[in-house]
Parts: sequence; C-alpha cells; structure tokens
Amino acid sequence: MIRRIKKYFPWLLILVLIWYIWDHRELWLKQKIAAERPLAQSNTMILGKIEAMGKLELVKYHFQEVTELNELGKEYFKIFKVEPDAKAVLISQGEAVGCLDLTKMKVQDLSVMQDTIYIKLPEPELCYYKLNLDKTRIYSVQTGVFTDRDKFIERAYRKAEQHIKEAALSSGIMEQTSDNARLLLKPMLEDITGKVIIFQETPPPVHLEKAR
Repeated sequence: MIRRIKKYFPWLLILVLIWYIWDHRELWLKQKIAAERPLAQSNTMILGKIEAMGKLELVKYHFQEVTELNELGKEYFKIFKVEPDAKAVLISQGEAVGCLDLTKMKVQDLSVMQDTIYIKLPEPELCYYKLNLDKTRIYSVQTGVFTDRDKFIERAYRKAEQHIKEAALSSGIMEQTSDNARLLLKPMLEDITGKVIIFQETPPPVHLEKAR
C-alpha cells in the first residue's frame, strides 16, 4: 500500500497543483489588472497635465529681406515686346514663430519607470510667418501699360512673405524651437510630477517599471 502511495504521490501533487491554478486563475487575473491600472492612470494623468499646456510659442525670429520680382513683358507673336518687363524691389521686415503643440501628444509618447519619465515630444512647427507691413517698403517698381500695377505689387508682397518663411526655416528655427521646449519643459514637468524627465526622439520604452 505504501509503495502504491509513493508511486502515485507525484501525480497527485500535479493534479492538486493544476486544480489550485485553475481555482485561482480569476483572482490572479484581477490582481494583474489591478497592478496595471495604476500605471495607465498615472500615464493618463501626466499626459493630461502636459496637454493642458496647449500650443507653446517658443521662438520668434525677426528678419529683414530684399525681394526682387521680375515678370517678362508681353510679346507680340514672340517677335517683339509690347511692353518692358515688370520689376519690383521690396525691402521687407517680418517675423516667424516656432511652436510646439502639446495637444498632439499621445499616451504612447510617454513611459514611467520608477522615478523617471521618458517623453517623446511632438515635432516643432512654424506657427506663422508674416510681413510687418508698417516697416516694409517698395524700393522701386516698374510696370508696363498692360500690367495691372496693384496686382503686380501684391505678388511682390507675397513673394517677400515667402522669403520670410524660407529665411526662418534655413536659420534653424525648428531646431531652436525643439531645444527651447526641452529647456522650458524639463524643470516644469519635474516640478509637477516629482520625477526625472528624459526626452528622446524615438518612442519611449513600454512598461519599463516591470523590469525590476
């Protein structure tokens, strides 16, 4: 009898273990969900505080540009010109502003690991660019009799405004916006959350707090 018990004892233990796991599966599932819920709530709460900051204007550049607009005069059967070329020179001043729209952030863009928060910020944007019309003047303008002078000048202004945009982008306004965002947000978010903030270009690691 004792030999039979010893022979079947390991199988009995396995059956008891299987029964125990099956009987407690719902409890473990609830515990797992409860353990993950604070993380989701924490991420959502932090994201809400970041989104509440809205769209931040972080850089403003001022520019002075010289814009030239030339348009060929009308030709008669491509043999001779009916009027001279239209020409305009503008000395313009304008501004461009770089922004960061924090409302575009998603839960996947941040991850909490113990005392550290990893954040992927949205791409910087050129909020707007415009001419300062009070300080922009026409240096010279020449049009023929068949050219609408007002519309030609309007096209010159549009070209000058485009120059402001091009000058802003080539001057590194996007990079400066990104740098300023980090300098501004790091101490602010660390004060709000009480955690160390690390910004990174790639999506942050997921659920790092479980790797202890």
